[in-house]
Amino acid sequence: MGIISFVFVVQSTVLPDTSKKSRQKTRAVAKTTNPIFNHTMVYDGFKPEDLKEACVELSVWDHNKFANHFLGGLRIGLGTGKSYGIAVDWMDSTLDEATLWERMINSPNTWVEDTLPLRMLMVAKMTK
Repeated sequence: MGIISFVFVVQSTVLPDTSKKSRQKTRAVAKTTNPIFNHTMVYDGFKPEDLKEACVELSVWDHNKFANHFLGGLRIGLGTGKSYGIAVDWMDSTLDEATLWERMINSPNTWVEDTLPLRMLMVAKMTK
């Protein structure tokens, strides 16, 4: 029986901007089943009011020569379902994700840390 080997990569995108300049990713972390990413992703040029309309999507991938496999992700935003007054499916943060985003907005220039579970499916949550 072979050993399962993952090469982990985290990708970050600040929505609503899906252009390449909005995307960043970590270096690959291999040879572990419990990866630690010591990486800071910096996005400049945001006004405080823009943070209420934006959402950071983080996704974890198994990266290999032949294909990338989605392992899980999360969306850190207010979870209002809207961005700049327009309904969007990606503004679907869970309560824990939204609480973290609010803490970050309310603590400028301060390190904010939390542990959140990854979603296995990155589809918008259903609203009634």
